[in-house]
Amino acid sequence: MKYLYSVLFVLLISVGVITQESDAQMHSSDADHSDHAITILAEDYAFDAPDEIPAGWTTIEYTNEGEEQHFMIIARIPEGKTFDDVASQVTPPCNEIWYELRDGEISQEEAFEKLGVELPKWFWAVEFMGGPGLISPGLTTKATVQLEPGNYYLECYAKTEDGEFHSIEGMMRGLTVTDARSEAAPPEADIDITLSNFELDIEGTLTPGTHTVAVYVAENPEEGFGHNVHVARIEPGMDIDEIVRWMNPFEITGMQTPAPTKLLGGMQMLPEGQTGYFTLDLEPGRYLFVAENTGHLGVMQEVNIE
Repeated sequence: MKYLYSVLFVLLISVGVITQESDAQMHSSDADHSDHAITILAEDYAFDAPDEIPAGWTTIEYTNEGEEQHFMIIARIPEGKTFDDVASQVTPPCNEIWYELRDGEISQEEAFEKLGVELPKWFWAVEFMGGPGLISPGLTTKATVQLEPGNYYLECYAKTEDGEFHSIEGMMRGLTVTDARSEAAPPEADIDITLSNFELDIEGTLTPGTHTVAVYVAENPEEGFGHNVHVARIEPGMDIDEIVRWMNPFEITGMQTPAPTKLLGGMQMLPEGQTGYFTLDLEPGRYLFVAENTGHLGVMQEVNIE
C-alpha cells in the first residue's frame, strides 16, 4: 500500500490523540475567498481557520502566532465519512497504541501491526493533500494546493517541550471543501523540486529574496514513506545531522520544542503525481531542504545562498 508507513505514523501521532475540538478551534477566519486565498493562523495550540472553503486551487497564507514551531497537513477523509467519524472510530485504539510506543512498552513494528488490525478499513483511504511546512514563531509562508469537494481535517503533530503532540493539545480540526469552485490558477514558480521515495532534486537558481517553489511528487514503483520537504537554516557550526534527526517524527524527540534552528516552511505530504507550491524568503547563508520521514536516508539537499 502506497505511503503505508507515513499513513501509520501520521495516524499514530495525530489522529489517534483527538479528544475534542477546543473553543479556539471553532473560530472561523474572516478571509475573503473570492480569489481562492485564505488566511490560517497557527496558535499554541489551535488553528484559526475557516470552517468551509470552495474547491479548486487554494492559496493558504499561514502565519505562526505561537511560541513553538508549527505546520499544517491537510488530509481528505473518504467519501461518506466525517471528522467526527475519525474522532470516534480511530481515537480509542490510536490513543492506546501511541502511549504504549512512547512509554517503551512496544516497538514501532509492533505499533504498526496493532494499527493495521485495530483501525477501521475505511481509514486507509485517507489522502494527504499537502499543506504549509514547518515555520518558526513569528513567520508567515504561503502554500498552494488543489482540493476537491469533500471532508478534510487539518493538523499539526509537532511536539511541545514536554513531548506532547500539538494535536493532543488541540491542533486538529475539520474542514469542508464545498462543490463551489473558483477559476483560480496555481502560481508561477521559479524553483522546481521533484520528490520521489528516496530522492530530492532542486532545479533553478536560489538567490536572496522571495521565491515560489513548485513541489512535484514523481510516481514510484516501490512503496515509500510519503513525500514532503521542509527548509531549515544551517547556522555556522551547526551539525546537519542534528537537524535531520530533529526533523524525523519517527524519533520520540523528533519535532520537539525547541527546534534546533530557524524553520522557513515547505510542503507537506502530497500524493504521487501531484504538485503543490510554497513561498520561500531567503537571506544569504546555508539552508537544508529535507524530507521529514526520509531525510536520514539521504532525501535532503544543502544549498548555499551567496
